[in-house]
Amino acid sequence: MKKKRQNKNEKDTVVAVFDRTDTRVGSVCVSEAGHDTGDVLVILAGIDRDHVYVADGKARKMISPKKKKMRHLNMITKLSGPDTEVLRSGSYNDSFLRKVLSKAKSEKLT
Repeated sequence: MKKKRQNKNEKDTVVAVFDRTDTRVGSVCVSEAGHDTGDVLVILAGIDRDHVYVADGKARKMISPKKKKMRHLNMITKLSGPDTEVLRSGSYNDSFLRKVLSKAKSEKLT
């Protein structure tokens, strides 16, 4: 008896929910593992206790944020209050991400 092949369009898809109210939103961190090791990223949303979405606006755009485990991230600093509120509201773009990361890097070095 032959098994029927499942059509690609019939597969169940998992839709991730962005939790922008997470306390980790707006944290600037460095990736410690993966192909993006050493990249400075900002947390855009939480998924659960162990996972978050991150982006940098350059290599990793906001339209396709990277899902990372928290244990693979090293927190550097937190963005300012107004910048964090922009992230929580969802009204930002890649240019904004690059600007706030640049500002956070320069503040951390001084």
